[in-house]
Amino acid sequence: MRFKLMIFCLAVIVIVIPGGSVCGQDFFKGKVIQIILGYPTGGGVDAEGRLLAKYLERHLPGNPTITVRNMPGAAGLVAANWFEQFAKPDGLTLHYGSSTNIVEQAFGREEVKYNLLNWDLVGAILRGTPVALMRPDKIDRLKSGKPLAVGSRSGEDTWNAMFLWGAEYLKWNVRWVLGYGGGGEMRLAFQRGETDIYATSNLVALKELIAEGFQPFVQKGRLLADGSSKKRSEFPKVPLFDELLGSQKPTGVSWQAYVTIAGADDSGRPLHVAKKTPPEIVKLYRDTMARIEKDKEFAAELAKVAGDDAEMLSHVESEPVLRRLLTLSPGAKEFASNMMKKYLNR
Repeated sequence: MRFKLMIFCLAVIVIVIPGGSVCGQDFFKGKVIQIILGYPTGGGVDAEGRLLAKYLERHLPGNPTITVRNMPGAAGLVAANWFEQFAKPDGLTLHYGSSTNIVEQAFGREEVKYNLLNWDLVGAILRGTPVALMRPDKIDRLKSGKPLAVGSRSGEDTWNAMFLWGAEYLKWNVRWVLGYGGGGEMRLAFQRGETDIYATSNLVALKELIAEGFQPFVQKGRLLADGSSKKRSEFPKVPLFDELLGSQKPTGVSWQAYVTIAGADDSGRPLHVAKKTPPEIVKLYRDTMARIEKDKEFAAELAKVAGDDAEMLSHVESEPVLRRLLTLSPGAKEFASNMMKKYLNR
């Protein structure tokens, strides 16, 4: 009887306080964690990913080393497909994604080999919504003249929905230049005059471009539950795309497709761990994200990078929206596919 009791006690000790147990507060101590980013340096995803790395390193139990690995290609597709195939479920590799990853999966692109719903979401950053700029002397060309060049990664950027639907319903005079690796490349092309229109959510970039003489002329706004849009607090005089549509605003599958593309930001940019990661590790990350959310220094730095209205979302807040965005009617998928073929030759 004493022998059985001793075995039981040892088993309890092993379960509760094993060396390196994922239940222990020192699980991450001495380890190196890698955050995979599907975009090059210089853009919004990169800036936010590096900010998360800094504060995860500070707040995770055991204070591990956090590194960032930029894996650009196909507007985040290369990194997401890599993460699906190669990321181990040990909690040491994370993926910080973008709305483009959501849109690509929602519309069932054959190149997509990942499923965001198979990965455990630990939190997300909901940032200020996109604002588009151009030189003031080019605004009249939205109606006629030489078409205005819109630079984009692959056409699935959330802000690009404004220009696809603008071309269709407002007869905007635009053309697309695709293939840019990320926001940094698109901004540089815009500043050099290789493209005429540039859109970003990054408040720092917006302020710098305005100081250079570029003018904000439309903003996407945050889509609300009632179907309306809310302006960014920093740009109260810049019209919403909804406002410009006016009586030309479509309904049915057209608007559903628009909301899915344009609204993909509304679930926030998600931070995931690999599929099949043990729930104890997932909980450690989620608890850490909750601590980061309360960190005033993080909030101040996030505002500088992503805008005054940027915020951290918990998995409880973000995941239901993400699931809604990834459930799209066949009619809306077909409409969006036809729009891509018509304007982007895809």
